[in-house]
Amino acid sequence: MQQPRDIAARRLSMIIEQYVEARKRHFGFVSTDQAARVIRRTLKPDPSEPALSDHDLDDMVAALAVKNGLAVIFDRGVRGPANGAEADLNRKEPIMRAPTETPDVAGAVDAILSDRTAQLSMSAVISLLRERTGTKRSDADLTGLIAKKAAVLDVHLSGGA
Repeated sequence: MQQPRDIAARRLSMIIEQYVEARKRHFGFVSTDQAARVIRRTLKPDPSEPALSDHDLDDMVAALAVKNGLAVIFDRGVRGPANGAEADLNRKEPIMRAPTETPDVAGAVDAILSDRTAQLSMSAVISLLRERTGTKRSDADLTGLIAKKAAVLDVHLSGGA
């Protein structure tokens, strides 16, 4: 006679297999966040069994997905609830967040560098750029962008701060 623990483990394994097969037929990837929500909603927790950790569930789903040639997206906790509504579990793309930076930083650099009335230093251009665009990009990233734009526009920046 099978032990209840063995039955529960086999049932979990079957649910994961069914989920991965469905994703394989229709999508080509498995999201650990989506998989966990679907599997946990399908499984009714049994108080007599130890709870399955999110990490263990992710590992089980990922192992079977890789075995079936699917990509695995480890995205647990990436997406927050949207107005308390349940997300569409059948979407074809993983959740992609739009960049939070919308101002045209490169265009602002062009505008700053094309104003040749003042001789600016690199740090002054970075300060102006942050003020005009509100960018959160690193100083190193902005320095590289400004240096490239300055070279193309043949603008020489002063060495001081």
